[in-house]
Amino acid sequence: MASTPHPSSTTVPANPSAKPPPSPSEPPSRRPQQTVLSRLRILLLRYIFYLARTTDRTLVRLSTLLSNPASTDALLATTSYALSLVHAVLSRLVDRRLASLASTIAEKAEDVLLPVETLVATLPALEQTHILTQLAGATKAISAVIEDYRIFARLWGLVGLYVWARSTYRTPLPTTTDAGTSKNKERLLRTLVWAEIASLVAFQVLENGAYLASKGVLTSKKWTGEEGIRRETLWSMYSCRFWAAYVALELVRLGIERYYRPQGSSTQAPPTEDEKRVMGDGEKEGKLREEEKRRHRKKEDWCWWRDLVSNLGYMPMTLHWSVKEGLLGDWGIGVLGFVAGGALLVDAWEQTA
Repeated sequence: MASTPHPSSTTVPANPSAKPPPSPSEPPSRRPQQTVLSRLRILLLRYIFYLARTTDRTLVRLSTLLSNPASTDALLATTSYALSLVHAVLSRLVDRRLASLASTIAEKAEDVLLPVETLVATLPALEQTHILTQLAGATKAISAVIEDYRIFARLWGLVGLYVWARSTYRTPLPTTTDAGTSKNKERLLRTLVWAEIASLVAFQVLENGAYLASKGVLTSKKWTGEEGIRRETLWSMYSCRFWAAYVALELVRLGIERYYRPQGSSTQAPPTEDEKRVMGDGEKEGKLREEEKRRHRKKEDWCWWRDLVSNLGYMPMTLHWSVKEGLLGDWGIGVLGFVAGGALLVDAWEQTA
């Protein structure tokens, strides 16, 4: 009988398929660390993709904004007045630093100087103060360049005013049966429109003359020498006065529109009886028409507040430039201009979405 071979070991493992424990010389597993790195890599790639997509959308909207002269002017105006505000802040900071330095020197010299002696010293500017002075000058220079370009771009503004007057003349007054209320409103608004056109025409002619004279384009006897400087200053002031008249007329227009606004026409107003009847029919077309009316009311309300904020910001500025001495400082011009231009810029940016 064949004999059964004996096993080489009498010890039977509890789990033959189990792997042996790692030897002390083997390095520990790095799987958890690789998992964390993989997650960080994925998050970084997602952020880069999101940033690229956001940047692409922003650049497309900026291109659309710059393709319109009105929205471009709003962007330039907001940027220019923001730089004027930065210039005012930096200038005040530099003045405070210099005043503090002078006060410190005076306090130290007071103990060693006799009552009849005077200290005159020339000190090199500190590095931080020198940098702030350079930044203040740079912001002022960029703001001046932007303002010069804006005035240059308005040289042919009379063409747009002619088109506006032509369109107003050829548009008849709407007829209504609302007891003459809407008719009175339209007549008042039409009168204001003609007054606004007249004020802007006068403003544009005077501004163009003053600007061209400042650039040496007008070289006749009346525009040279001291007489030319006085005429240029006078034309510039009167152009701002006609601009102030236009802004005042705009505020009157907004008041008329608010006064004649139908009751319950706000964006959250309940629907009228006709609207309820249309909506109650369950017709899809009626519901869409009602939704369109609500969107139109909301847009009108937004435009009204936009024009109000912008004109309230421009009103003190036009009065400031209408007098020779001025009424505001750099702080006031920067803040008011940023608010006035920013209101128009926000609306222009929303329209590019």
